[in-house]
Amino acid sequence: MKAKAFCPGHITGFFEICLYDDPIKSGSRGAGICISLGATAEVEISEGEIKAIVNGKRGNVTETAMKEMLKKEGAIANISLQLPISQGFGMSAAGTLATTLAIASLFSMPRQDAIKAAHIAEIKCSTGLGDVVTSAKGGIEIRVEEGMEGKIKNIEGEGELVLAVIGEKINTREILQNKEISQRIKRVGRECMKEILANSTLENFFMLSKKFAEETGLMKGKIKDAVETASKHGMASMCMLGNSVFAMGDTDELVKTLSKYGKVYTCEIDKKGARLI
Repeated sequence: MKAKAFCPGHITGFFEICLYDDPIKSGSRGAGICISLGATAEVEISEGEIKAIVNGKRGNVTETAMKEMLKKEGAIANISLQLPISQGFGMSAAGTLATTLAIASLFSMPRQDAIKAAHIAEIKCSTGLGDVVTSAKGGIEIRVEEGMEGKIKNIEGEGELVLAVIGEKINTREILQNKEISQRIKRVGRECMKEILANSTLENFFMLSKKFAEETGLMKGKIKDAVETASKHGMASMCMLGNSVFAMGDTDELVKTLSKYGKVYTCEIDKKGARLI
């Protein structure tokens, strides 16, 4: 038997790190956008073997989540990602959640078990904080409360996004474990949260995302140049955490502008969230 699922990618504009002993309660407060480019997972029941192949390579995070769900059974997952990993597009979470959703379908488990397993794996492996819970729902979100059972508020918004990958991959684990950087992220992230809750619009989300990227010192060099140039044709900021940019506005001009800096993708806002296909 086989099952197939899709999970949208997720771009975080700004965030506040919230880590505790309990991975279920851990995560982040912040805001972001789910996008129509994501991950597809096809899962097949296997005799006692648990294996995840992500774009041709073993997926440790996904296998961690699979082991959370499968105590005696086995399964093999083949996962295809539409965007590069470690560039702030939530691909690790997307591939993992698509896999756990397919497993839940195969073994008649609740959807919530799939979300829980993927969230725990992301926290344990330090590959993400809030991507799983937001990708499960879709849309443009404010993560008001952290953790798997945290409160999420939606922001209204439509339109096409332009993404650009500009530099080398960023290791999320290294950023999260760097005390100096993580303290700056917490401080600026807390300020941005207060401001987005006071004025929950798409325009303010982009403005605060840019503020966060600048004041944490995460945005520099070519990324900063690309964001400034793209902002002439709409709204733009840095994807957290990646050497990449996301923008909305005059799509044709943004594609032309950002193509000078790196590989460009276009996509829509995904409002459906992770789902079986």
